[in-house]
Amino acid sequence: MNLEFNIAVHLLSFLVKHFDERFNSTELAERICVNPVQLRRVTRKLNQYQHLETSRGKFGGYRANITTAQVNLAELFILFNEDKSEGRIYTGDESSNCEISREIGNTMSKFHKKEQQILIDYYKGITIRDVLNETLKEDTNETI
Repeated sequence: MNLEFNIAVHLLSFLVKHFDERFNSTELAERICVNPVQLRRVTRKLNQYQHLETSRGKFGGYRANITTAQVNLAELFILFNEDKSEGRIYTGDESSNCEISREIGNTMSKFHKKEQQILIDYYKGITIRDVLNETLKEDTNETI
């Protein structure tokens, strides 16, 4: 999990709750408690994958579309974890004389891949609507 993933979930949940409204990036950044630049980095990807509706101009902004509530968190998790340079996350050195140091990176890499798959499988069963329902503790099954 990372900040961009959280921004995406928060943003889409907010837009589904306020389905008939449009918000500019400054308004949304304030409501989501992030910097507008961080928000726009996330909205760019969400728009690219058609998870929200974007319009430009003086009265432009962002709003939910008819599929936003059905977006599953696995899609967002994958989207906001790809192309991430995490820097060095494994210890050891493949050229070390120590057997553990030579192999620990490979072992931990396998564990990391399994961990990511477990999270993806978990998030497949959760939609933005589920997040909104859990967050608000109310039924939001009205037609959108």
